[in-house]
Amino acid sequence: MSTRHSFLSTTGLIRAPSVSSVAESVIPERQVRPGGTRPGHRRTQKLATSTEQKRPVNRAKAGIIPLGPAVIVGFAVLLSILFILAITCAFIPDEQEESLFARMLDDVAADTPGIVLIGEDVDVDVDEPALTIRWSIIACGGGFVLSGSEGTHGSANCGLPSMPLAIFVDGGLEAAASYDPGLLPYLNSTGRRNRIQNMFQFDDDHVLDVHLARMYPFDTYLLTSTLRAVSTSDNSSLPIQRLATITLTSSFVTTANDAPSFTSNADGSQAPSRDLVMRVVRPAEARGYALLLFATSWMLVHATVALVAFSWRVEGTEKILKHLASTLLVVLLIPQLRNAMPDAPGFDGVLIDSIGFFPQMLISSTSALMLIIMMVKRELETLDDIVVPVDGPRKEAPGPLSTGLLRMRRGSASVDISHMRSLSRSFAGYGRPAGG
Repeated sequence: MSTRHSFLSTTGLIRAPSVSSVAESVIPERQVRPGGTRPGHRRTQKLATSTEQKRPVNRAKAGIIPLGPAVIVGFAVLLSILFILAITCAFIPDEQEESLFARMLDDVAADTPGIVLIGEDVDVDVDEPALTIRWSIIACGGGFVLSGSEGTHGSANCGLPSMPLAIFVDGGLEAAASYDPGLLPYLNSTGRRNRIQNMFQFDDDHVLDVHLARMYPFDTYLLTSTLRAVSTSDNSSLPIQRLATITLTSSFVTTANDAPSFTSNADGSQAPSRDLVMRVVRPAEARGYALLLFATSWMLVHATVALVAFSWRVEGTEKILKHLASTLLVVLLIPQLRNAMPDAPGFDGVLIDSIGFFPQMLISSTSALMLIIMMVKRELETLDDIVVPVDGPRKEAPGPLSTGLLRMRRGSASVDISHMRSLSRSFAGYGRPAGG
């Protein structure tokens, strides 16, 4: 049997399909996944796909892999702990004061042996104002040191005096302190003298010069004093070789300068003494903290003035109420900032209150009052803008009709229109075909 080919197939315009082309054109059989026809399974697959898309991927940028949130939080906690440990090192006691006293005592023992008074503590009370110094009676050099008491303040050449003494302060007739080495007890274990503080220390109270007390935190206090030592065994005056005090207290820095002097007795003789000039100022840290709190208070007050200016152009009362809450918070916060200043004096009208606390409270309170007034004004304007519904104009009852109008209405109502119906029927009869 011969196969007939058309013209198009013989010329090559249409080719017969080959086996390979037929195989490629066959649609592959669709594979059914287990559970794929269940709607719940499809929903689970969609949720899993969306979760994988939302899951953050740490991709490298320029060869650097970014740190994850857990690593960043861990580094922050580690830095915080290191910062706290570094600040805690400030609580390690400083032996600088003791080393300074030791060097000074060694110099006295080597050059000018005698009595030394060391100010162990300096307490400044700015409210009085007064200053209290706790003095320790020390002796340096051979012939002055009590046996078995050496080694005070880190100096092996200094210790407690070996003779009874009386200390006179500021020309007083009565001794401010008395010392008797015979009353000091011995330790059974070592046989050395036990240094009982109250037996060789005494407190000395002074009134401060307060010409610059109003300049807090730049207030400066000045103290001048003179001390004299007398041996009670022979009533002879002993020279005081040095007067030294600590330089740093809890709230002040002291600078002490001493110089030798003498007093004249009634018989014309001279008694050696020692004069002290002490200058007390605030440390730089306390001044810095006080000024920062002072500036912060003024910035808060300026913020309240700005809130008043912003509220002037605000419509409604919600934003004004928020501004009022912020202003009242500032009014309550300013006294707390004033109390937070280090060792600040009372509200006695010092300079920092005259140019700070008092005007700050006045301005911030005035700002709060203005905000309250504006809020009340906005509320009243809102009440005025409310439209009160008013009944429309009532129609007046119609007046009595005239006699002629009543006759016309009655006449129109009595017209007989029955003849109009017969006329319409006659016209309808003309339109019908004959015989129908």
